[in-house]
Amino acid sequence: MRSRSAETRLCAGGAVHPTAKTRRAPAAPGVTCRVVAAAAGYGKTTAMRGWYPADRASWHRGLPPGPREPVDALAGVVLDEVHAGASQLVFDDLPRLPPGTARSLTETLARLTSTDAGDVDVVLASRWPLGTAAPALPRADVGPAELSLSVDRIADLLTTGYELTDGDAGGYDLNARDLPERIHQATAGWPALVHLAAETLRTGGVPHGPLLPVIAAPGGLIANYLEEEVLPALPEAAARLLAQLGDLAPVGAGLCRALGHPHSEETLRLLTGSGLLTTAGSPRPVPGGPAPARRIVPVIAEVIRRSRRTDSHPAPDPTGTPNTPTTTGTSSTTGTPSTTETTGMPGTTGTAGVPGTTSAAEIAAGFFDEHGPPVAAALAYHRSGRAEDCARVLNRHGEAMLGAGEAETLVELLVALPVALRTPRLWLLLGDAQRATGALDAAAQSHAAAAPGLPPGSAALAWRTGRIHYQRGEARAALAAFAEAGPGPHPPVDAALLAAWAANSHLLAGCPEAALRCARDAVTAARTTTGSDANANHDSNSNHDSNGSGDRDSYGSGDRDGYGRADRDRDADELAAALATAHVSLALCLGALGDDAGSEESYRQALPIAERVGNVVLLTRIYTNRTYRLLCAARYPEALAAARTCGRYAAAARQPSLRAIAVCNEADALAMLGRYDEAVRQYERAISAYRAMGSRRVAGAQLGLGEVYRRRGWREQARAAYDATVRVAGEAGNVHVLVPAEAGLALVLLADDPDRAAGHAAAAAARTGAAGAGVPALLAQGWVALCRGDREQAGALAERTCATARAQGDRPGLADALELRGAAQAGGPDADPVRARAALRECHAIWTDGGAAVEAARVMVTISRLPGAGPDDRILGLIAAERLQAAGAVVIDLPLRLGRPAEPAAGGTRTVSPGHANPAKGRTGPADSACHPAEVAIQALGRFEVRVDGEPVPSSRWQSRKARDLLRVLVARRGRPMPRDELCELLWPDDDPAKTGHRLSVLLSIVRGVLDPVRARPADHYLVADLASVALDVSRARVDVEDFLSYVARARRLLAAGDLAEARDLLVTVDRHHGADAFSDEPYAPWSAPLREETRAAYLSMLRMLVQVSGPAGVDAAVGYLLRLLERDPYDEAAHRGLVRCLVRAGRHGEARRAFDRYGEAMRAIGVRPPDRSLLAPRAAVSGRSR
Repeated sequence: MRSRSAETRLCAGGAVHPTAKTRRAPAAPGVTCRVVAAAAGYGKTTAMRGWYPADRASWHRGLPPGPREPVDALAGVVLDEVHAGASQLVFDDLPRLPPGTARSLTETLARLTSTDAGDVDVVLASRWPLGTAAPALPRADVGPAELSLSVDRIADLLTTGYELTDGDAGGYDLNARDLPERIHQATAGWPALVHLAAETLRTGGVPHGPLLPVIAAPGGLIANYLEEEVLPALPEAAARLLAQLGDLAPVGAGLCRALGHPHSEETLRLLTGSGLLTTAGSPRPVPGGPAPARRIVPVIAEVIRRSRRTDSHPAPDPTGTPNTPTTTGTSSTTGTPSTTETTGMPGTTGTAGVPGTTSAAEIAAGFFDEHGPPVAAALAYHRSGRAEDCARVLNRHGEAMLGAGEAETLVELLVALPVALRTPRLWLLLGDAQRATGALDAAAQSHAAAAPGLPPGSAALAWRTGRIHYQRGEARAALAAFAEAGPGPHPPVDAALLAAWAANSHLLAGCPEAALRCARDAVTAARTTTGSDANANHDSNSNHDSNGSGDRDSYGSGDRDGYGRADRDRDADELAAALATAHVSLALCLGALGDDAGSEESYRQALPIAERVGNVVLLTRIYTNRTYRLLCAARYPEALAAARTCGRYAAAARQPSLRAIAVCNEADALAMLGRYDEAVRQYERAISAYRAMGSRRVAGAQLGLGEVYRRRGWREQARAAYDATVRVAGEAGNVHVLVPAEAGLALVLLADDPDRAAGHAAAAAARTGAAGAGVPALLAQGWVALCRGDREQAGALAERTCATARAQGDRPGLADALELRGAAQAGGPDADPVRARAALRECHAIWTDGGAAVEAARVMVTISRLPGAGPDDRILGLIAAERLQAAGAVVIDLPLRLGRPAEPAAGGTRTVSPGHANPAKGRTGPADSACHPAEVAIQALGRFEVRVDGEPVPSSRWQSRKARDLLRVLVARRGRPMPRDELCELLWPDDDPAKTGHRLSVLLSIVRGVLDPVRARPADHYLVADLASVALDVSRARVDVEDFLSYVARARRLLAAGDLAEARDLLVTVDRHHGADAFSDEPYAPWSAPLREETRAAYLSMLRMLVQVSGPAGVDAAVGYLLRLLERDPYDEAAHRGLVRCLVRAGRHGEARRAFDRYGEAMRAIGVRPPDRSLLAPRAAVSGRSR
């Protein structure tokens, strides 16, 4: 296999151009030395070809020939090329050079700064790290981290290049790790290895189990590539170190010295710089979380292990004693000198079965046991066959490992332990780890296995059993399990956790007051014991391992000599973690009851504790619930960022339930930001994860999916999602999901089956007992009342909803309530459009401030359709309607919406997204039809037409053509009064004026009847007439030409104020809706000429402004506007010049020449001097000639 052919197929992992990373010192010289270093297959050449195309850069392969030193040879070529005029020089595929090459070269090139060479880029590319440039020169290094493929890039590659999707891997596994993420973890994003892995999976299929055995199989694509292109080129020291390290992690100089590599720093630098040693497999670092662990790229470690290229004995130390390596160095955790003796470990055997030797795993186990991390020590003990030492480490550090996100590793280690070594404590730990990974049935079995060694009524067992039910979403079963705990006294940790998780379950069941009592009990229990009390409790129970007479400490492994202090530290950390858990539960309860200040204070107390003990699971819960508070505050951009931060914490915690919650929170924010397709994908991810766990918390994700479908108008899919939600949430007793789901069903059914809708609204109200659940139930009842015509009841429910939302700090719920209030006040005999508009404007302001642009647009459409809406509101409504259409949302008059339930997101609890209902078919109730005043819209642009309540007026209603002519003449006057005698002269030019006055009165009566067929308004509402004149009140009848002129004037003001974006949106919308001349069906009528000319001038002005703001839309948009402008006014010299210049700048010289010819012909036709041909020359050429 040839590396270059494989490498040319690659796309670098989205690395930015090196100039974007350049760091310049003050008064930096013009020479920049850049280093691009990574092993074969990282796509270096492909990336550089994009950054430095061959037509602009001078490319060289390898070192220049000759006997000179590498630095001198490179500097000589650079000097020659620069003197010849080159400004970009690329030296690709350089061999391994001395470490100081880059620095020496940049110092040598510094003499170029005294010449007039200008800016020069010198790029050095190699498979080996070259060091950094001299500090005085600007530099930008690109390495494996920049060249590797991200998970998203891998996902795109699998779909577009190899037709592999998540379905090929059986969906999301228990850790919500889809195929792209699994490949990224195996390959660290190494581009060549990603491609080869994808090809292997495409031809051989995607396994449901581990990927490594499949993609790293001997003789496979990856194994062959590595053995031909990567591994043979390694120095002997690096190859030997790789063979010993295998999958040990974290890798550092201390571990290497312990393995017999006393001078490993340079080797580690080489492996890191070339991309073989990476942190890519670790979760992204988060504050308070574990540090990224350096490790050999997993697929490389697997290939080396299976190829058995070298043995795994430690390298000889400098004294020549291979089996007694002694490490003298610095502790990775304390920074103090330490010495580790590895020859006295009991039970050690060589990996090859050679007596008297010590395996690399045993040496690493001893090193990690002393220096940490404990998970690495336990793994190393396990792999070296020392089960008792592994059990010892797990017993002492298992809880901390679980909190640090090592649940999967704990399951692997604990399952592998002999049953005889599994104390009750370790059985419980195994159950906790299995629950954390989503294996809830297995967790329950492990906890049951611990029960015989625990005292009756053990709180340790009770809270764990209840938490499994809680994670399943079964509130009633969880509370029943917590009640199995005896009266105590219980150890403080278990007492605190029992009360904390009981509080969360009471919240889930809709009993916030009971939840608050339990949360306060949890805080009290965690605080009652001081450090000395905790130690005394530990000492008093340390001998209960065999007889089971104690409670929590009875399932420990017993105190061992030398470990008492470590055990006391462990107990203190566990008690601190329990206190943080209690604070989180208290914060949730206070937030659910509307005490935001108290809730935030509890989070502030929990956060530093969780960070101090390194409990990333607790940190994930804290940030999850802070995300929820942002959603409740309608701060959606911040909520989206917080949800993604929470996702990084959840990834570090490696718990599928937490990841599913983070995904749901992200979907909630995406939905409110109007990014519906993304929200649907995230909800479906969460549903897959919950179903894989067998958790009834899937109901929350189904509810969110139903909300999105309802917003988009997909009512049948919304109904199906709600039905599933009601069924699952009802079985689990999850009131926070059940109430909004019932309310959502009410609103979905309201258009087709009002009676069933009322039943669901009543069911939601009947189940309302939880704080926050009242908002959706009240809203559903209010919209049902409004649909039935009971506006008074709807208004009263809107006021109750406003009060509830205000008390809970629920801004989305407040916006929903304001919308209901506006709908109730907008129609009926007691309609108050002013108050309705005020309520809707406040609702619009909440959504706008929160970043919910689609929601704000939907409300703006409603405002624009209220009676009395002015031109500004109407154009904003048009723009908003187009935004809704682009987002896939429904455009309606007064939409039905569901308020946001204030569900806390504790541990396994997810937030519920706010929702919106579909439109009802009738926007007014039955009582409104008899007295509803008509809305009049007059179309004068294009063919004249009158619409009353949205329906065109038929010809038969006019009774006389003269009546239509009268209205057209009044429209042309733009609301100005017109004398009666002048009107009569226009309508009946040849008749006796004494007779036409009566005819005019008859026509006025006909027009009034057409505009107000039910006579619901005063006679002068639309037509204002007196003995001398007649006028059309254009403020009460919507006239499109008035709107058009107003819109163009508004755009002109926006441009003058510098608001280009808003002006562009306005102009594009106006252009789409208004494109015809005024009274085009009466082109020669003298009364229409002034208005026709005015609208024509406004239209040309609109096109000129569109050209001015068309930059973001591209050249084609500007050219199109200019061509349309010239179509209307072929002698517009500025438009001709603008068109030619635009085409020349775009390099479309043929079109530019033809436009230039038309320009000249037009100017000659009107006797104007034709343009100079210099207009066809590019600007750079013109400026060059002028110099």
